[in-house]
Amino acid sequence: MSDPKDQGTSQTPEEIQADIERTRADLADTVGQLGERLEERKQQAKTGATYAGAAVGALIAVVVLVKVVKRIRS
Repeated sequence: MSDPKDQGTSQTPEEIQADIERTRADLADTVGQLGERLEERKQQAKTGATYAGAAVGALIAVVVLVKVVKRIRS
């Protein structure tokens, strides 16, 4: 289906208004989808940060434990 503007015909005000409303709806859908993706990525980053924090905490605990064991053995 070709666009009437490509054929050199003019649109009625009603057709223009309908195009504007369709475009607004499409943009609203797109913005909504982008917002959902952003929330997903924020949640993934938050989860990744939690795992990283736990890993660092575990590493510190192991280092402290090794030092304590070395002191006890000395």
